[in-house]
Amino acid sequence: MVPKELTKEQNKEEFLATKQITVLEHPAYSPDLAPTDFFLFSKIKETLKGRHFDDMDDIRSNTTATPKAIPQNQFQNCFEGWTRR
Repeated sequence: MVPKELTKEQNKEEFLATKQITVLEHPAYSPDLAPTDFFLFSKIKETLKGRHFDDMDDIRSNTTATPKAIPQNQFQNCFEGWTRR
């Protein structure tokens, strides 16, 4: 959605500057910055995939049980591999 104050001649950087909004630079997405995206979340997704749940508590308990069931050495291997990259 384009703010009403933004004219066709302005770009978003100019608009933000006129409102004195600081834009912070951020690094491009990298699996090196978020190893849990590829390790932990994929394991949770595998556990939940194709299942139906009765309520939010059922989802919550199944979601939190998955990381608890992962052996500690798998977490350690994930993060050791991350630090070697």
